[in-house]
Amino acid sequence: VSFVIGIDGGGTRSRAIAVSVDGDFLGEVSGGPLNYNTTSPGKFRASLADIIQQFSDEHGLGSAAEQTVVGTASLFTSLDPAEAANVCGGLLPADLLTVVGDVVTALYGATLGAPGLLVVSGTGSIAAAMDGNGCCQTTGGLGPMIGGDPGSAHWIANEVLTHASVESCNGTQSTGLTDLICRYFNIPEFQKLVPAIYSEVESAKRLAGLSQFVATSDLNGQPFWLGILRRAGVRLARLCEPLVAGLDSAKWPGVVHVSGSVLANNTQVRESFVTELSAKAKRTHAVESPALSAVEGAALMALKKIVPTKVDEVAARLAKRKS
Repeated sequence: VSFVIGIDGGGTRSRAIAVSVDGDFLGEVSGGPLNYNTTSPGKFRASLADIIQQFSDEHGLGSAAEQTVVGTASLFTSLDPAEAANVCGGLLPADLLTVVGDVVTALYGATLGAPGLLVVSGTGSIAAAMDGNGCCQTTGGLGPMIGGDPGSAHWIANEVLTHASVESCNGTQSTGLTDLICRYFNIPEFQKLVPAIYSEVESAKRLAGLSQFVATSDLNGQPFWLGILRRAGVRLARLCEPLVAGLDSAKWPGVVHVSGSVLANNTQVRESFVTELSAKAKRTHAVESPALSAVEGAALMALKKIVPTKVDEVAARLAKRKS
């Protein structure tokens, strides 16, 4: 059977699906990390080899895929064929392989390849747009070391800590917020915060979790918290401004696809985001969840390379399978 593989590569785990060129779902497997910047070359190749082997062992797909698209974290656009083949250790021929940023596959899954805009705000944040020629541009996604990804859970947590620092004079005046922060980080006093954060192995994820901790606490609804959420929405809208300017309004219906815990679950952030973006673009925008996931977007991108006329049909079948 002729088939394609789509892979959504993460920093810890990866997910992959195989789809026949006729649109049949052939199987799903998971594997190790596939992060272009943080996964070692040896581990990257081992994770990819394991995924390919699983398709053979578990789903009988022993022959090579017609096309494989790997969406990898920490990459904004795409690698040239030679570099992609090198990164993947020669496991797949260069002409049968595409390596792109995972935001690109997520965008393709969100819009099914049509012109559109995707904003992701979870631990980090990034925005991506696809124009009428299929070209993708991105903003944000620089990570916690560079600006904290505006509007993300990490950014919100930073704003919370900054507010607590000023309000309490770095803990010399105990407040409800400093008490909550101490409970979250399991520290006896606010002044122990800095060593507690910087001693964490994955401090960015740990810090980002503070935003959800505040959201589910008695402080949810306090003016300082609502102000932070409003600013988060504004900052996410600013990420989108240059991308919206590059979209043809005649081809783009004004729908913004959103994913990630912050935009998907927080009404205040989402409403602030839509209000700010609509005001800046002088156009009303609607917010929707992505049509398909990033791994399904990767599979559709692979399919488009060999049978582009099948993409719409297969996308509909994948969407029906999810419902």
